[in-house]
Amino acid sequence: MTVAVENAAGRAGVPSGAPGPTTWLGGRFRLAERVTTAGALSAWQGSLWRATDALLCRPVAVHLLSRGVRVPAHVTAAVQAAARVNDPRLATIYDTDYDIEGPYIVSEWTPGTHLEDLVLSGLPSPALAAAMIADAADALAVAHRAGRPHLCLSPRSLRWDTGSGLKITGLGIEAALSGAHAGDPAAAAVTDTIALGRMLYALLTGCWPGDEPTALPAAPRHHGHVYTPRQVRAGVPGVLDTITCHALQLQATSAVLSPAGLAVALRAVLRPSYSPLPYASSPYSSFGPAEPAGSAAVLAQDSVSRRARSRAGVRHRTTLLHPVALVFRCATRGQGASGSCPGRGPAAAWAGAGRCPCRRAARTAG
Repeated sequence: MTVAVENAAGRAGVPSGAPGPTTWLGGRFRLAERVTTAGALSAWQGSLWRATDALLCRPVAVHLLSRGVRVPAHVTAAVQAAARVNDPRLATIYDTDYDIEGPYIVSEWTPGTHLEDLVLSGLPSPALAAAMIADAADALAVAHRAGRPHLCLSPRSLRWDTGSGLKITGLGIEAALSGAHAGDPAAAAVTDTIALGRMLYALLTGCWPGDEPTALPAAPRHHGHVYTPRQVRAGVPGVLDTITCHALQLQATSAVLSPAGLAVALRAVLRPSYSPLPYASSPYSSFGPAEPAGSAAVLAQDSVSRRARSRAGVRHRTTLLHPVALVFRCATRGQGASGSCPGRGPAAAWAGAGRCPCRRAARTAG
């Protein structure tokens, strides 16, 4: 690797920050501005820079690693594996050079606002918060299927741009540099799902429920337990409160956590349905592995369920984030076999039964 410093006195390859000497890496990448200081990314003393790819005339992000230290094999393997993960919502790795005189990793520069600044500037609507985390969960589900979990998600890992949408940075790189690892795929899925749940909590409440330091105010606690989103901020939809609590494991649950399952739960909120889908008995009873959204099986099941609801006389009366307002009532006006219809209330609607448990035809509350 060739490191060149123009108009500078001192040792090549050790830029001091912008503005200052022009530093080129490999004769192609020109460092422009330091984003994080050395040591902020990991104990391995890497720093993140915004740079320009002079060959393709585009901005890039450069992880400038410590000079004079050979890059460990597990880091090179993790970067290679992350570079093979293909999803437009994940920052792409472009180039690497592990020369001991100045190793670096070049990846996609992600424009937009990271989650910390987004929350501090004003909370998004619950619908947008759910859509953002659903996109992030979908992207991480792709990474998990490729065997490459993130493991180091933080408020600065997620960026949002009104033009290009959502981007997740640091896949493979941050975990490798910090030494984070999971014992098995299930543990990795839980780690990333909890991190996504923390981001959803922050977007809904403006507070951070984790223990790591951030620019966001800490979530209020009672006897060491984090308050639920609805306890912190009025107006949080009950269904999003439940999903967030499941993702953060704030309540005792046997649900299997995974980014794919979280994405399914949030998509069900944004596009509610009466029908039981093939991946789970209810939209948020389990965050386990699921079929990809939009698959043929899901679309076919949805089409069949809509026709069945039409024949049964069930009408779809709900708003975007208030599916719990649905109420099933028995045709016998609440008088089932035991004298009262157990299908009354929102739980039956989200169980996807489509009819009363007492086997009578169901209809929505008028």
